[in-house]
Amino acid sequence: TLKISTLAASLTLSPEIEKIFFNAVDHLYRDEFEEAFAKFDSICALKPDDPMVYFCKAFIYDYIMDEHRTLFFMEQFDKEVETAIKKAEELKEKGYYSSEMYLFTGGAIGMRGIRRAMIGDWFGAFVDALKAAGKLKKSIKIDSTMYDAYFGLGGYHYWKSVKSKIFWWLPFVGDQRQQGIDEIKLSIEKGIFTAIPGEISLLRIYLEEKDFDEVIKLADKLRKSHDNIHSLWFKGYALIHSKQWTESIDIYTEILSRLQQKCFHGIEGEVECYYYIALSHYYLGNTDKSKELIIEKILSQ
Repeated sequence: TLKISTLAASLTLSPEIEKIFFNAVDHLYRDEFEEAFAKFDSICALKPDDPMVYFCKAFIYDYIMDEHRTLFFMEQFDKEVETAIKKAEELKEKGYYSSEMYLFTGGAIGMRGIRRAMIGDWFGAFVDALKAAGKLKKSIKIDSTMYDAYFGLGGYHYWKSVKSKIFWWLPFVGDQRQQGIDEIKLSIEKGIFTAIPGEISLLRIYLEEKDFDEVIKLADKLRKSHDNIHSLWFKGYALIHSKQWTESIDIYTEILSRLQQKCFHGIEGEVECYYYIALSHYYLGNTDKSKELIIEKILSQ
């Protein structure tokens, strides 16, 4: 007999754990990574068999690597993803399953797929995307109000359409970009965990759609609520693409300063900042300053 209600109860956050969880999330989106890890570690001590905890720790590593333009934490990231999947499999073997379990394991696999795509493992990314979508659909099938699952499904539908654009004429492929955007917006509106991740996902999508005004508008909104480097990166890209060179120098100078205050980075993020600052100076006619930055800050690394 499948013990759905028992597992659902075990994965539901108690008031005490819920307080710790959202406190950890708040730390994360303020770039306070050590504090976020500490909070999730305390949840892990209370709920060592819950896939959710390991998904969240993997999410922090993924977030840091994205924000600081580094692959330094890949080993830790992969370990947490594998643990989330393992814990879910152990629960299934005992006859337990729930919408939450599929949500967090699907999310972990999907996150790994995105990371694999970033490093050029397209086959691994494709396999993970299919697996993740399947688990997220199961999550919604068990509980139709699990709106957080639409965050992952929305990303899957949008980016699958972008990457398969030449096949849109086929009836079983098609353009699902708007469906994906609508699903992400639904997760932002009604999900428990996905309001900020959903808006960050939209930043990436608006950039892909070349809607630079919307990128800047949403990045400014996110900055007011949670002042993190993530929103600054996307605003910087939008300013570069819309040729607002003076403003882009200001943004990348700020990102550079904030990266240098953290202990979670190598030189990758700094080099990227110097590149865009040099590029902006070049288009402003400051060629000497541009050359100086390239020689002293980029080529010397």
